[in-house]
Amino acid sequence: TTSTIPAQHIFSEEYTLVDCMVVRCAICRSDHGKDVFPLLCDDLPLGFTCWLYVSPTKAHMLLRSRRANSFLEEIKPASLERECIEEYCDFEEAREIYQTREATLKFWTVYTDGNQCIPNACENGVCVDQFQKYICSCNPGFEGKRCHIVSSHTNCSLDNGGCDHNCNEMKDKTGRYCSCINGYALHEDSKQCLPKNEQSCGQILIAKSSYRSKPFVGLQPWIMGGEVGKRGESPWQALILNAYGHFHCGGVLLDEVWVLTAAHCLEGYSLFAVRLGDYRRLEFEGSEVTLRVVKIVPHPKYNRATMDNDIALLRLKSPITFGMYIVPACLPTQEMAERVLHLNGTMTVVTGWGKEKEGIAPYSSDLKHINVPLMEQSECAQYMLNNLTENFLCAGSIGRIEDACKGDSGGPMMTLYRKTWFLIGLVSWGEGCGKTDKLGIYTKVSNYLEWIDSVKKER
Repeated sequence: TTSTIPAQHIFSEEYTLVDCMVVRCAICRSDHGKDVFPLLCDDLPLGFTCWLYVSPTKAHMLLRSRRANSFLEEIKPASLERECIEEYCDFEEAREIYQTREATLKFWTVYTDGNQCIPNACENGVCVDQFQKYICSCNPGFEGKRCHIVSSHTNCSLDNGGCDHNCNEMKDKTGRYCSCINGYALHEDSKQCLPKNEQSCGQILIAKSSYRSKPFVGLQPWIMGGEVGKRGESPWQALILNAYGHFHCGGVLLDEVWVLTAAHCLEGYSLFAVRLGDYRRLEFEGSEVTLRVVKIVPHPKYNRATMDNDIALLRLKSPITFGMYIVPACLPTQEMAERVLHLNGTMTVVTGWGKEKEGIAPYSSDLKHINVPLMEQSECAQYMLNNLTENFLCAGSIGRIEDACKGDSGGPMMTLYRKTWFLIGLVSWGEGCGKTDKLGIYTKVSNYLEWIDSVKKER
């Protein structure tokens, strides 16, 4: 019956549903991979079924007539020539011939869309045919999509293996390969990671100057030596409002619905809202979006006495739309963070609307930033009275006053690595604000990646 037709499927009146027939998508595939008949599916879903709509005059092409020996064929062992050359076979018929799924898939990719390895595009490696694409398995010493580049690294120990994002070492220790985080595509050189679009995480999109109206994907320099940055330079910055609609804390956007902040920001209130795309806190600029928080998830092991595990997730009421002034921050893998982002001396950028000094000073009306270097925890501990756990990052310069202060809590600590901004810390605590003999303490975000993923999956 036509009631089983999915609502989103629109087909021409010249086609009718033939006996509510369900057929394999492969049946109506030509040797060139194009449909002979209109199919509900666009790509070949191996082993899945799809509805097929044909005109009455074409229906007979699908209803194969029984040959004189058809009964004998059913009891004979499967034959490649009989099943897939004399006739067009489906995936299950090919499976009967090749027995294993792996062998069947190898045959099926060539059978349905031709051999993508002809001609061979791999200059120094072996071409592996896949459905509508190919991959190259490079010989030792070569890399790149076509194995056309001499390898510059054999492991990840030096310069992150030359990789923009993730460096992965082979299990047999014979080499390394690069991969990218979500939202990025690996360049043909097999090392660079290119954003798939202008809303990919960790990208700043504001124009370089007033005469340039077209956004660009990449780094915008912070105003060195000053405190006030440019609108759009921290598009992942979130402003958290308490139950009275007052500015309460900072936060950082992770994706369309999740915001990360410090767990201590949630104390004393149960209702929150999040404002994104903001810069001048007391003015309306047209880019701001405010959404109610519908789920509050502090880390279950948060300790308010020691500030350990000072991290929390906020779920927004509805998905936010990314744009020039609203872009999520990137989360590195723990391996990448430890290998290259947490090194002593790494320069970071911390942003917020916090107070400029302790006491009754007002909160900043404009989003401000500080540039602070990371410091080894063993060295940092010499200047701090409170104990530090492995869940903290320490940053600052002894003798200088750059520091986060009240109101900055939960805000992002970002670092730039090869054209991508990564979130590595959240403003957590300090012993005073801007004291020349003290440093700032930040929650080490990479220690909580599994927890963040688990909370997101719970919905």
